[in-house]
Amino acid sequence: MQTKVILSEEEKITIGNTAFFSVKREIISKIITLFGEIGNNKTLNETWRKILVDYDQKTFTPKISKGENYLGLPYLILDFPKKLEDENQFAVRNFFWWGNYFSTFFILSGKELEMHLPKILSNYSILNDKNFYISTNTDRWIHSVDNDYYKEIKNLTISEFEDIISKTGYLKIASILPLNKYEIAYDYFLKQHMIIQNILI
Repeated sequence: MQTKVILSEEEKITIGNTAFFSVKREIISKIITLFGEIGNNKTLNETWRKILVDYDQKTFTPKISKGENYLGLPYLILDFPKKLEDENQFAVRNFFWWGNYFSTFFILSGKELEMHLPKILSNYSILNDKNFYISTNTDRWIHSVDNDYYKEIKNLTISEFEDIISKTGYLKIASILPLNKYEIAYDYFLKQHMIIQNILI
């Protein structure tokens, strides 16, 4: 017996709406262009190469990836710079999550964490003075910045900050920009890179 398809009034309207997909493609294209400009920004590249002097060229080659289903919604990622081949990870992940926000994640684990953590701790006041969050979950790939998985760094002492890293086994710092501030997205991503660079210098 064939099952009858029953649609709500909203679904009846949506099923015939082809314009949405054209608009979506345009938005995705613009975000890809934005990420390309961040990844190829000359000043950012020069500073990252000064900080990460012994890293190979692959670290500084921007990688843009996209998907349709992060918790049911489309997303775009720019990993730059990045070293993600093994457990010794270093990455600045620039993230666009449809319907939610733009965000920047700074991820360190393994030997990369051991190498850079002393400098981060010595510059902890920079993080503590900004609107940054730290991941508290053992899964470092959760990008949903909410109270279940992240804590605001400004509410943590440095010892509490270190304790979270000890428990999770990695460091992941996050910041977010609401989508309604899309006009300043480029400046936002630039600023987050510069803040991260400053805590590593």
